[in-house]
Amino acid sequence: MLRTESPVSVRVRDRDVAILALGLFVVSYGTNVSTPFLVLYKERLGLGPSETMAIFVVYVAGILSTLLVVGPLSDRFGRRPVVLPMVAASSVGSVVMIFGRDEFLLLLLGRFLLGVASGGALGVGSAWLQELFGHGNEQRAAVTTTLVSFGGFGIGPPISGLFHWLLPAPLVLPFVLHVVITLATFVGMLGVRETRRPSPSSRLRISLGVPDEARRPFFFVIVPAAIWVFAFPSTGFALFPVLVSESIDGGDVAVAAVAGALTAFAGLAARPLVARIGSRQALPVGMAMGLAGYVCGAIAFSAGVWPLVLLAAPLVGGASGTLTVGCLSLLGAMAENERRGALTSTFYLLAYPGMAMPLIITTIGAGISISSALVIVTAVCSVCALVVTGVSRSQTLIPV
Repeated sequence: MLRTESPVSVRVRDRDVAILALGLFVVSYGTNVSTPFLVLYKERLGLGPSETMAIFVVYVAGILSTLLVVGPLSDRFGRRPVVLPMVAASSVGSVVMIFGRDEFLLLLLGRFLLGVASGGALGVGSAWLQELFGHGNEQRAAVTTTLVSFGGFGIGPPISGLFHWLLPAPLVLPFVLHVVITLATFVGMLGVRETRRPSPSSRLRISLGVPDEARRPFFFVIVPAAIWVFAFPSTGFALFPVLVSESIDGGDVAVAAVAGALTAFAGLAARPLVARIGSRQALPVGMAMGLAGYVCGAIAFSAGVWPLVLLAAPLVGGASGTLTVGCLSLLGAMAENERRGALTSTFYLLAYPGMAMPLIITTIGAGISISSALVIVTAVCSVCALVVTGVSRSQTLIPV
């Protein structure tokens, strides 16, 4: 006889999923509030290209400082003790950004704190959401995580752009808004059900969480795809608008805001695409989309045709969303419950360094040229796309 959930338990589960998803949304939103203002920080503080990109990329250092430990910690002590403090830390990061608008080091600290919050909340929150949905709903949980995170990433730039256009103090009020909604969401999350029974007597150790039987598809399919999950969009909304800003006759903040919105919201298109083609095929398709976006962005800069940046943005954003859903769906099927937090955090540990891609490109470009750096990175991306495509077709993966 099949066991079904009672209407009450379904309502409780759906409520918990909605509140947790909202928490992931506001953390994601907070990470991109400052992105359109990079050009303002550059002008206000007299920063060079690499210093400007450092404001964006130091976020990655915050993420990496947490991802190796938060997964195993949540597997031992539970999801709530990790995710709730990280959501609160997101609001603290925005407060520091307000005070740092005239101080480069404070801007770096604020972005670092936002990275810490994002790494902890999204890495463990994704595992928590998977468990709230329950076994057999891996793709549904992956799609939900992608929708709320990319929705949050996407709503930040246009809201900031509107504040800049319509209201005073654009380097203050957007961050105040984020602080208010984050704290309100935090209160609501206090009632979300824990899904991982704490086991404080178990040994705490750093672990990637990869099951032995899944090592080949993980290292030869997930890894070369995951490293581009954020490399694609960070270049699309943080680097390309800055590179072409000098060829824009006014409205550079608006172009940056639109590029950020297009990049993030294009990730939402992953839901119907992955549902149609399946998680396994999503990875080669996502890599191809990202590669096309890089080519458009490189041409936009080299030829001085800034509108191409707005074509590159949805390509790299769609690529990121498609890769995220595909990877999380496959990992959801691979994961063992006692190591789910570690495995999900490992995915983000692989993905988030891609946020440093704008700084990598400008650093390489300082030694040769930005155009040459873009060509080199695009070539590396091509190799990864070939590996992911070839191995996905030949390697038997865990079906989802």
